[in-house]
Amino acid sequence: MTTTPPPDSPVPALAPVHIRPCRAADLDVLERHMPSPGRTRRHAARFDRQEQGLSTFLTAWADDVPVGTAQILWQGCAAPEVQTRFPGCPELNGLGIWPPELRSRGIGTALIRAAEERVRAAGHPLIGLGVDDDNDRAAALYLRIGYRETGCRYLDRYAYLDDDGVRHEVVDPARFLVKEPAGGARGPM
Repeated sequence: MTTTPPPDSPVPALAPVHIRPCRAADLDVLERHMPSPGRTRRHAARFDRQEQGLSTFLTAWADDVPVGTAQILWQGCAAPEVQTRFPGCPELNGLGIWPPELRSRGIGTALIRAAEERVRAAGHPLIGLGVDDDNDRAAALYLRIGYRETGCRYLDRYAYLDDDGVRHEVVDPARFLVKEPAGGARGPM
């Protein structure tokens, strides 16, 4: 999948963006250009899940530079509240664009569309994603491109290692949104 920025964008022109699953050789490049927090090695963990068949770790590239990532968690959101309501619904997770100046240039939307296409091709009727309560910008994007509110609320939990190797637990209130990928059947609300 390829995307180009709008012609009137105030940010310098961006090369066409190509999206593909992560490769082992990409990991060091990803860490250099889109560093994980502290000692987390987030990209390596996502690649490892992909190698186990649990996810597809998508990467967006402009020329040879990574500019975005996202992953499809094929077993869905880990939160029990979501699993109960949407069993078997793959989750789009970890959408990120870097550097921040490249946001609102279509890269995130292109990553989402690439994930939706993979979910549709795999025969799933729904794709879901979580959005933190304080991330209004992301929520507006998801709603604008067809995701809908489900009323399913949960606590998004994750951890990271800081530069000193200290583990930090993060808990963010979130809501789960869903969409039928093009050609998919409408699922339960």
